[in-house]
Amino acid sequence: MQFSKDLCVGNRIIDSEHKMLLNMINVIARSIAVKNVDVLSEAFDLLENSLCAYFVVEERIAQALNFDFKQHKLAHQNLLNKFKRIKDELMAKNGQWSRSEEEDFIYYMNDCLINHIKVDGKPFKAVLDAQYYDFRPN
Repeated sequence: MQFSKDLCVGNRIIDSEHKMLLNMINVIARSIAVKNVDVLSEAFDLLENSLCAYFVVEERIAQALNFDFKQHKLAHQNLLNKFKRIKDELMAKNGQWSRSEEEDFIYYMNDCLINHIKVDGKPFKAVLDAQYYDFRPN
């Protein structure tokens, strides 16, 4: 999955974070494809840590713009939980997944992040679009 213009939310910092997260999911996808469980576990740990850091960045921007972040914060927790469940399921399979399962895992991970950006982020995007693209919180 590649970051594309339709995933832009109106802020350079957040768009950069989203691009980085998509790249991490691509690393995970490659690890799933070659069934490298050790790299997969490390990649999921890195994704989880990066998601948590990204959540803080997004919340700081929301606070600076007086955006009510409660719903979006719940969406963040939901996203993190989905990725944790995927990791747990893959680790339990220990590399013994079928080609079909591989494709399903990869599709679901991409879909989770894209859905978060496009659907969960829609109210926040409306606020961000009213700012200049390089807006940074103080």
